[in-house]
Amino acid sequence: MKTTCLIIDDEPLARKLIASHVAKIEGLEVAGECGNAIEAGNFLRTTKVNLLFLDIQMPEINGLQFIATLKHPPAIILTTAYRNFAPEAFDLEVIDYLLKPISFDRLMKAVNKFYDKQSVPTSGISYPNDPVGEPFVYVKSDRKTHKVLLSEIVYVESLDEYVKIHLNNTTLITRENITSLEQKLPQPPFVRIHRSFLINASRIKSISGESVDMGGKELPFGRAFKKLALTTLSLG
Repeated sequence: MKTTCLIIDDEPLARKLIASHVAKIEGLEVAGECGNAIEAGNFLRTTKVNLLFLDIQMPEINGLQFIATLKHPPAIILTTAYRNFAPEAFDLEVIDYLLKPISFDRLMKAVNKFYDKQSVPTSGISYPNDPVGEPFVYVKSDRKTHKVLLSEIVYVESLDEYVKIHLNNTTLITRENITSLEQKLPQPPFVRIHRSFLINASRIKSISGESVDMGGKELPFGRAFKKLALTTLSLG
């Protein structure tokens, strides 16, 4: 079942950016876009949605005033260029407070907070007990469980409380910190080269003293990880 959202913002480019982020999240879809709170009120009278992406500074009625007009509001993620509304916003029990410009990983984090409050499992990683065949992991991402062969993993990128697992032809975002994931994956072939990057050494195309080429993507060595990484890769 799809989770529907409504984007409310008087700036067309801001609406477009949020819509493009939402389009990347499986199971979440945009039910509509509104340029102000009055349009949004009319929309919500005829269409039920699960989540609002709501700007604060808008003409006539601002976002916080709009929340007060809703008897049974959907879950709300506020989007704004201003920090000073945060205390009042969280008094209204919003899911999150996003500062513009909004990156995909920050919006994804907010959406996962929403799913957590709905008691919907959204992420995590676990390992099968059956060692037969090529090694693989089960990765929970976007409310689905994906079977991922270790050989398909090119590298892992840290996004604070989440990681982005870069595969041959796609990426998965899962709720796991990179250090915890590093402890679970076999070493080698997986090697930590930076606080934000864990690579599959078997997928390296070339290597220099400062970075590794993972097939068109140059990843830098972090100062704290470089010596051990080079030693592990037998290049030190």
